[in-house]
Amino acid sequence: MRGSITYCIIGTGFAGTCALWHVVQRLTDPRRGPALSPSAVTIVTVERGPVNGPGYPYAKDNVQLAHRCNNEASTMGIHGNDFVDWLAESKPWLIRDHPELVLETHPGIKLSEWQPDNGEFYPRALFGRYLERRFQEAVERARAHGIDVQQYVRHEAVDGCATEQGFALFLRSLDTDHEFTVDGIDRVLLSTGHWQSKAADPLSGESGYLTSPYPPDAVNAAVAERVRSRRAHGERPRVFVQGMGPSGIDAIMTLCGDGEFTYTDDGHIASYEPAARAGEEPLHIVAGSRSGFFSPVRGPLAPYAPRHLTEERLAEIRREHQGHLKIERILELLDKDLRRATAGAVGWNDIKNPRYHSAKEKLTSDLRDSYTGNLVYTIALKARRMRFYNQLEPSDKATYDRLLDTHFIRTAVPMPSANAEKLLALMDAGILTTVKQGYDAPHTAVGEDGDFRITYRTDDGGQSTVRADCVIRASGQDFSMENHPSALVQNLLRRGEIVPHEEGGYVTGGIALDAHGGYRVLRRTGGGCVPSPYLTSYGSPVRFWQHEHNFAGAFVEAAERVADEWLDAAASVTARSGAVDGPGLVTSETGS
Repeated sequence: MRGSITYCIIGTGFAGTCALWHVVQRLTDPRRGPALSPSAVTIVTVERGPVNGPGYPYAKDNVQLAHRCNNEASTMGIHGNDFVDWLAESKPWLIRDHPELVLETHPGIKLSEWQPDNGEFYPRALFGRYLERRFQEAVERARAHGIDVQQYVRHEAVDGCATEQGFALFLRSLDTDHEFTVDGIDRVLLSTGHWQSKAADPLSGESGYLTSPYPPDAVNAAVAERVRSRRAHGERPRVFVQGMGPSGIDAIMTLCGDGEFTYTDDGHIASYEPAARAGEEPLHIVAGSRSGFFSPVRGPLAPYAPRHLTEERLAEIRREHQGHLKIERILELLDKDLRRATAGAVGWNDIKNPRYHSAKEKLTSDLRDSYTGNLVYTIALKARRMRFYNQLEPSDKATYDRLLDTHFIRTAVPMPSANAEKLLALMDAGILTTVKQGYDAPHTAVGEDGDFRITYRTDDGGQSTVRADCVIRASGQDFSMENHPSALVQNLLRRGEIVPHEEGGYVTGGIALDAHGGYRVLRRTGGGCVPSPYLTSYGSPVRFWQHEHNFAGAFVEAAERVADEWLDAAASVTARSGAVDGPGLVTSETGS
C-alpha cells in the first residue's frame, strides 16, 4: 500500500499559484479531515521563469510601471477580495520600498493617507508581487504542516508519460541543460499560460519586426536600433503597433516611457511631453487593428438583469435544435437586451461597428458617457459568461471564432480610465495616431528599402498605406496545438496523453477536456478518447476558456474545483498497490 500522493503544477503564474494556494488550504484545514496526513503529500512545481508566482504577464522583466491590470482590484484575488486585502496589509512595505507603484494609480496622494481601492486598475508589476508573495506563503504553510514541496524554477517540462508508478515528467534545467525524471506523480496541472505560435509568420526574421511587446526593454532596444538611421537622415521615425487591446496599449506605453505625463490637481492626465533630444523629432506611433478602436473605458458592472438572453431562452433554443445553440438566435436576443437597456440607442450592430469616426472620438465618449458604456459592457460580459460557446454547433463555433469573438472581447475587456486619458494626451501631442485595417486587409508588406507598408481603411471606405520603420505585433493567439512551441505539449500530443479539441470536423484549437464537466484532460486510447487519470488543465491551454472565462474569478473557480478533485483522489491513491513512496529523481535522457 502506497499511502502517499504527489501533485505537480506545471506553470506557476496566476493559474498555477491559484491552484497551489487552494490545494494547500484544503490539505492544512483542520476542519476538513483529509484522506491523507499532510506529511504523506508531495507537491512539485515547475516554472520556466526565475520566480514562482508572477508568471509571464506579471514578471518584473515583462512589465513597466505604466502597464496596468485590465481588471479591477476586487476581481483579481486568488480567493475573495484577497488582492485588496494584501494591499492593505502590505501598505507600510509598499510605501517604504515601492511608492511608485502606489503613485502610478493614485498620483499626488499623500502616501500615508492612501487606502487600496476596490475599483482601481493597479500596475501589473504590483499584482506580480502579490502573486509572488502568496505563492511563497502557500509553500511556507505547506512545509510547516509537513508537506514536501519541491520547486523547480528555471526549469521546463519537456515530456511526460504514464508509467506503472503513475505519471512521469522529464524536466530540463534552463541554466545547465541537465535532464532528469520525476516519477510517481498522481495528478498534474497544465497551467502553462499563453504561447507564441511556432507557425511561420510572414514577417518573421524581418529586421524591425517584433513578435511581442514584451519584454519592454528588449522592445525599446530593438526600436532604437532600427530608427537610428531614420533619424540620421533627419526624418521622423514611425512604429506601427499591430493590435489595440491591452497588449497594444502596453506597447504604446513602453514606447512613450521616456517622456512625461503631467497631471491636474485632481489626479487626471493633463498632457504629455516627449523626451527632449536636440535635433530629433519624437517617435510617431501608429496603432491599428481590424476595428480601429481600443478597448472600452468601463467601471463596475451596471445593475441590469437580462430579460431576453436568459438561461430559459437558451434552453428553448437547445430544445428546438437537437441540444445545440444557434449563434443567430443568441445575437438576436442580445440585440433585444441592448436596445431595451439603452432605450433603443445601442444594438448588436453598434458593437460590431461602433458609431465613431475615430478611436479618439470613442475614447472621449467613453470617458464622458460612463452610464451607457457600462450598460453595454455589462450586457456583453454577462452574455459571454453564460458560456454558450460550448453548446454551439461546430459550424457556428467556426463562425464565432472567425468573426464574432473579437467584438465580445473588445467590448467586455475594460481599459483603465487613466490609460484612456494617456492615449488622448499622446494623440493631442501628435505622438499617436490610429488606423482601421478592416477585416479583409492584406498582410503588412515589406518595401524595397526594408521598411514596412501597412494597409488601412480611409474615411471614405477606400484603402491607403502608411510606412513604418518597425512593427510590434500585439494581437491574436494561434490556438492550433500543432503550432504550440512547447516540447512538452508536442510530446504529449504525439503520445496521445492530450488531444486537440475537435467537433464535427472543426478543430477549435486548445486541449480537449472531459465533456462531462470538470477540467480533466482527454487522452487517446484505442479508437477513442477517455479522461486522463493524471492530467488536468484550465486557462490559456483550453480554447473554450478564452470564450467563456475571460475574468480572473474564473481562475479561482477552476482552482477550487481542481483542488477538491485532487483531494478526493487521495482516497483512491491510498488503495493503489505495488507503488513506491514519493517521487523518485532519476537522471536520464529525455524519453522518446
